[in-house]
Amino acid sequence: MLIITAVGPDKPGMAHALAQILFESGCNIEDTTMTRLSGQFSMILAVTPPQNSDLHGLTRKLENLRAQNGLIVDVSEVSDAEIAASDAPRFLLTAYGAEHTGLLAKLTGILAKNAVNVTDVQTRVASAGTVYVMLLELELPPELSPERLQSELESGASDLQISLRAIDEETL
Repeated sequence: MLIITAVGPDKPGMAHALAQILFESGCNIEDTTMTRLSGQFSMILAVTPPQNSDLHGLTRKLENLRAQNGLIVDVSEVSDAEIAASDAPRFLLTAYGAEHTGLLAKLTGILAKNAVNVTDVQTRVASAGTVYVMLLELELPPELSPERLQSELESGASDLQISLRAIDEETL
C-alpha cells in the first residue's frame, strides 16, 4: 500500500489531477481525505498499486504535478503489518470554545491521557474569529466508558462546550 500526500495552492481540478494519474497507473484508491486548509489544497490517499507496478514511474508522474499545479507530492510505502484495523467503538466529539491558543492541545492531551485514539480531526475558527470549533472522531479503549470520558473532558476542559456521541457504523 502507498500513502500519498499532496499539498499546494487550491484551484479547481486538483483532486481530479491526482485521481486521474492514479487511475491511469492502475492504482486502487482505498481511503482519502481532502480539504482546503487556509487556502491550500491538502489531500492524503491510501492507494494499492497494481502488482509489479513501477513505483518510481508513478512517483515521477505525481511529481510532475508540482510543475503543472504547484503541488508538493510525497509517496510512502506502507507494509501490510503497519495497517491496523480496529473494531473499537467509535465516537464523535464536538467541542466549542472562545478562540485562543492551546485549545486543541488541551483537548487532545485529555484524550491521550485516557488512551483514546484520535482517528480524524477538523477544526475551524467561526463567528468572526471568536469561536473555535473542533470535531474529532475517536476510538475508545475497551476499559474506558463514554460516560467516564465525558466526565474527564468536562473537568479537564471546563471552558469548552463538549458533546460526545456514538457513531453508528451502519450509517457511514
